[in-house]
Amino acid sequence: MSAIPQAASVLLARERGSPEVYVVARAAALRFLGGFLAFPGGKVHSSDIALAHATPGLTVQQVAAIRELFEEIGVLLAHDAGGAYPSGEELIGLRRELMAEQLTFNDLLTERNLHLRPEDLTFAGSLVTPAFSPFRFDTAFYVAVLPPGQTAEVWPGELTEGAWYSAERVLTDWNTGDNLVSPPTVALLEAIRSRPVEELPERLRLSAKPQAAPIWFSPAVQMIPLFSQGLPPSTHTNAYLVGSDPAYLIDPGPVDPVEQGRLFELLDGRRLRGVILTHHHPDHLGAANACAQRYGVPILAHPLTAQALEGRIAVTQHLDDGAILDLGPAPDGKTRWQLQAIHTPGHAPGHLSFYEPRYRLLFVGDMISTLSSVLIPPPPEGDLAVYLDSLRRLQTYPARLLLPGHGSPSARPAFILEQALIHRREREEHLLQCLGTEPRTVPELAVEMYRGLPAPLMRFAEMQVIAGLHKLQREGRILKVDDHSWRKKS
Repeated sequence: MSAIPQAASVLLARERGSPEVYVVARAAALRFLGGFLAFPGGKVHSSDIALAHATPGLTVQQVAAIRELFEEIGVLLAHDAGGAYPSGEELIGLRRELMAEQLTFNDLLTERNLHLRPEDLTFAGSLVTPAFSPFRFDTAFYVAVLPPGQTAEVWPGELTEGAWYSAERVLTDWNTGDNLVSPPTVALLEAIRSRPVEELPERLRLSAKPQAAPIWFSPAVQMIPLFSQGLPPSTHTNAYLVGSDPAYLIDPGPVDPVEQGRLFELLDGRRLRGVILTHHHPDHLGAANACAQRYGVPILAHPLTAQALEGRIAVTQHLDDGAILDLGPAPDGKTRWQLQAIHTPGHAPGHLSFYEPRYRLLFVGDMISTLSSVLIPPPPEGDLAVYLDSLRRLQTYPARLLLPGHGSPSARPAFILEQALIHRREREEHLLQCLGTEPRTVPELAVEMYRGLPAPLMRFAEMQVIAGLHKLQREGRILKVDDHSWRKKS
C-alpha cells in the first residue's frame, strides 16, 4: 500500500489575540473539496523536502505550509538576517514570478537572503482523510500570525476568494445555509469559536483530536463512512445521520461486528427517529436490524424494497414517492426542515433518493457514485432506461450538495448528474459501434468494451452490456438473434 501524501494547512490570525482567521473558497471544479470554504494549504512537494533538510528544526510539512501560504494568499513567513519580514510591492513581484514558474520557492529565498524559522508556525494537530475518499492526505494544521506590513489576497485560480472571518461568523453562515465549509474546517472553527486563533493548539489538546472529529458536510448532517462489502472500487458505504434530536439514520451498511461497534459508538447518546434504507442491496443495510433493535426505532423504505427484504429485514414504515419526513427545527432555529422521498428506480426497483430543500441537499444512495459509474443490473432487477429517467428527474431539484452512498459529497450536483448521463450516452454509442450485422455474444462485447478490466470484475461488465442491449432492443435499434447473441438491424 502506498504512503498517504502529506499536506499542510494554516490558520492565519489577522493579529495576535484576534478571533479572525483567513478563510479561502476553493474553486468548484477542484476534485478535492471543490466549492467549500477551507484554510490555505496544499500537499507537500519534493522541493519542500530538500529545504526542510537544509533548515534545522523545520519539518517538511512546515515548509509546505509556508510555501502554500505564499502561493495561495501572498503571505510570506520568512525573514531577513535582521529578523524583518518582507512586505509591500516586493512580495507581489516575487509571488508573480513564483506563480509564473520563473523561479522556485527555494530560489526566491536564496536570492533574497530570506530564512524560515520553526517558531513562525505552531502545530495544532493533524488529520488523515478517511479511507472512503479517493483523495487522501495526512494534513498537519498550523497556527500563524500575519506578519507586519503584509496583506493576504487570493489570486483567482484554484481559489476563488478569501477574507478575514471570525469562527463565529463562518459557522453562523454555515448554519443558515449561506456557505459550504469543509468538514475539517468545521471541526477546527468549532474549537476556536469566540476565542483567539492562537488558543487552537491548547484547545485541541483539551478536547477531541481532529482525527476523531465528526464529518459534517452540512449542519446536523453527519456523514459516517463505514467499511462494507460493496462492488469495487468502493470499500465503504456512507451512512448519514440527518437531524438534530431525534435524527434519521440513512443506509447503515456494515455487517462486520467491529464496524457496527464503531457505528454504535457514534450513535449511543443520540436519539434516533428511524432507520431509512435507500434500497435493498446488502452494502446499504447490514446494520439495519441491529440499529433498529438497539435503539427501538422503525425501519423505513419503499414498498418494493420491503418486498425484496421480506423475511430478512422487517420494514415497518413504507415510503412512497413524495413522502415527507419531518426533521424538526432547522439547525439555525429559524424554520423547520424535512426530507422529501423521491422514487428513483433503475439501479433497484424500490430505490429512493431524498431531497432536503432547506439546505438543498440531495441524498442519492446508489444513483450516483463519485468513485465510478454505477452498476445497472439487467431486468428485472435493474433497467437502464428507467435509471436514466431517474437521473433526469434528479436534475430537476435545485440541489447545492450531492451526498452519495459511495465516495465524497460534491458541491456540483448539476455537473455530476449531467456527467453521469453523458457517460451513459458514450457507453451506448460504444456498444452500438461494437455490434455489427453479424451476431455477437455478451462476453465478446464485454471484452471489447472493457479492455484491461481485471477478470474477477468482467461479470459486472457483462451485466452492464446486457442492460444496454435490453434498452436498445426495446427501442427497436438492435435484434436479439438467440439466447446468447445480438446484432444490429440490417
